Amino acid sequence: MLFTLHLEVAHKLSGMAPAALFEYTTGLSHMTFRRGRGYAALLAKREQVEMHADSLLLRMLQKRGIPDAEFRGFTENIPEGYSALMFYAQGLFDEHSASATRELVAKLDASDKRLCLVADTDVSSFLAEIGPASELGPDYCAPLVVAGIRAPVAEFTEPERAAFDLALNRRAQMALSFLTAMDHEIGHWFGRTGLPDAMCGLPRFAILLAPPGPPDRRRHPPADPVARLVDFIGAFGHLSRTGNWPKRPPTIAEMGTQAELSGTRNGEGDRFIRSLRSGKHPLSRVKFRTLVHSQLWTPNAKTADLDDQADLLDTYLVAALLQSLLMPDHPMATGHLDRTGWREAYLGWWERHKHRYPPPPSPAGPPPPSWLINP
Repeated sequence: MLFTLHLEVAHKLSGMAPAALFEYTTGLSHMTFRRGRGYAALLAKREQVEMHADSLLLRMLQKRGIPDAEFRGFTENIPEGYSALMFYAQGLFDEHSASATRELVAKLDASDKRLCLVADTDVSSFLAEIGPASELGPDYCAPLVVAGIRAPVAEFTEPERAAFDLALNRRAQMALSFLTAMDHEIGHWFGRTGLPDAMCGLPRFAILLAPPGPPDRRRHPPADPVARLVDFIGAFGHLSRTGNWPKRPPTIAEMGTQAELSGTRNGEGDRFIRSLRSGKHPLSRVKFRTLVHSQLWTPNAKTADLDDQADLLDTYLVAALLQSLLMPDHPMATGHLDRTGWREAYLGWWERHKHRYPPPPSPAGPPPPSWLINP
């Protein structure tokens, strides 16, 4: 269920294939993942996987210059469950996290675990877990009013297809709930730390979800979540450099010129930006950090400060990738996604979670432009 989407996001962040990433991070055979038994294998070989993960984490920390003596503290704080791990990887899951966040990720991970333990032939238990009587509640099995949900190509009988569609709907609802909780938790984090929040009180990941354009148009400009993310980073860079949001979306030429000024690209900066917006070059974490560095750079900028900004903005990359994995391909425009209904579905979950988080502080600084928050 939801954990499979988390794995797909992780592989897109790393640039590795899903099965290869599974083997790299768990030490288990990539064929286990390909057969669809990844989560069950993780549960059955938990101690072996934990030893492999500890070894991998230790090597990563050693590369960063962290003493071995501090390693135990890192491992003791790592939570269990994929949704909890995704929050933890963003620096949003510790003793300061909102109780709403901790309760939600526990419920999402528990549901994933129950589904993975259901036998392939136990149809009644499977349907019970994805139905309104499950511990997650009826909101998670309510039909999504969208044009469709991305699904792997597979052959099913009619009853199997019906059950599969229910599972896809359930997983999409879980993903939207997860993202909106992360959205609110980021606001909670900013409020607690006192750092300025350019998106204070707003559904920040909704900026990545533009409504669909006219279905009969001949040319469909890039406006899927990753394209919107590139535009947002360009706009945020403008805010960082000038103190004001741009009144219109930054052009490819403007962002390309800034990339060349930063020194991150030696010529053809516009090609770099265009390839990311169009999806020609997948937006891995490495490319995303290059993008952030290029757009936030000034002659006085320090590399460490740009790294910190990239870390803070990394949640938007995770959101854009997860949103893209939910949407089906556009029926008429090759290379584009069908965004019909997804913005409304996201905003619905954002409002549903809003009351469980502390109210945001008063906004500081210029408000985001309408082209960004109301596309």
